[in-house]
Amino acid sequence: MKKTISLLLFFCIISAFSGQISAQTMPKDADKKLWEKALQIQRKAVIVDGHNDITSPMVDEDLDLSANTVGKFHRDGDPFHTDLARFKASGITAEFFSIYVSGTDYQKGGKMRRAMELIDATNREIEKHPAQLTACTTAADIRQAKKQNKICALMGIEGGYVIENSLYALRNFYRLGIRYMTLTHNVSHDWADAHRGEVKNNGLSDFGKEVVREMNRLGMLVDISHVSDKVMNDVLDISTAPVIASHSGARGVANHTRNVPDDVLKRVAKNGGVIMINFYPSFLDERTNREENERSAKLKSQIDGLREIYKNDPNGFNEAERKLLNENPIYIASYTRIVDHIDHIKKTVGIDYVGLGSDFDGVPFLPEGMNGMEDLVLVTYEMLKRGYSETEIRKVLGENFLRAFAQAEAVAKIGTRKISADGSLKKIGK
Repeated sequence: MKKTISLLLFFCIISAFSGQISAQTMPKDADKKLWEKALQIQRKAVIVDGHNDITSPMVDEDLDLSANTVGKFHRDGDPFHTDLARFKASGITAEFFSIYVSGTDYQKGGKMRRAMELIDATNREIEKHPAQLTACTTAADIRQAKKQNKICALMGIEGGYVIENSLYALRNFYRLGIRYMTLTHNVSHDWADAHRGEVKNNGLSDFGKEVVREMNRLGMLVDISHVSDKVMNDVLDISTAPVIASHSGARGVANHTRNVPDDVLKRVAKNGGVIMINFYPSFLDERTNREENERSAKLKSQIDGLREIYKNDPNGFNEAERKLLNENPIYIASYTRIVDHIDHIKKTVGIDYVGLGSDFDGVPFLPEGMNGMEDLVLVTYEMLKRGYSETEIRKVLGENFLRAFAQAEAVAKIGTRKISADGSLKKIGK
């Protein structure tokens, strides 16, 4: 009993002094020495998360990041994953706040205005919480934020239709701090095809190719999450700078169109880019995806009925829907599945081309064992269990992204050079 109390006190002391993960996250069957090592790595590492959708409720629900979101739910009924305390617990150094504009907004208009609202909300949070948050636009800024023990706030557009077919707009978004753009969301648009959208351009249109070239020139990372396979390959044909998939998995592990196939993984590695693993169980695991789809079909009529009953009471609808879903559970893949995707990329192309892109607050549920960003250390712990070295783990947590980001910045400065497979710059053309 005394030994148990001592261990709990030890982990609480670690949490209090480091601002890192609390003892409560430790799995019941965890190797305590390995867990302690995971905590130590998490404290020391520069951790970059490629995608977080908390920006939407910051606008739509007037959410302040200082609020305690544990056990609370979004307006649409999904649990929250993010707040400042959970940020601190996660050990995350740099977070990409998603400037997400839905396909509905694309179709009805108001795309650029929506993006501006989200950018403003992100900047307002930085202004309100200067002791915790700092605005960042470069790889060097991220490293500086680590030294200052601050959370580095970056921004990435999700849905290339936000620029409204204008390179002028693209350049101005860069000036506003946007450092990557996901070329589509789930709908195809005027110049790029989505992974599940109609084929409108056979990949990238001529203008879409100009967008990629201009992003290279600016130093804005090209993000191939959500796009069709043809767009992935078109981007890799054109880009002279490393590309990223800000929140996607490996199709060799889970056969979903949101994941990156092995042939593209190999091209991304030659390009010097990074695939950042999404935590959504339906993208991580085919069984979860199948059962989620089957449940949605099975319960559609009941959910439609609830929507009619509670048409004037959105909170009532969310509670009723959540109760119905809980009464019809599905298999939820474990957080260890995240590391299965990391393993696959490591074995296929090497450890230098994989990172993390959680999609916190952009997915309806997280893997079994994870409640929010405070549980990020579980990924580090699982990598240690599988024999990853500290160097390899730190690459996955952030160093791979930092290398690609810095190389994209270098390409933008030099202009006529590209990244070779070894990560060096080489001149192209005249």
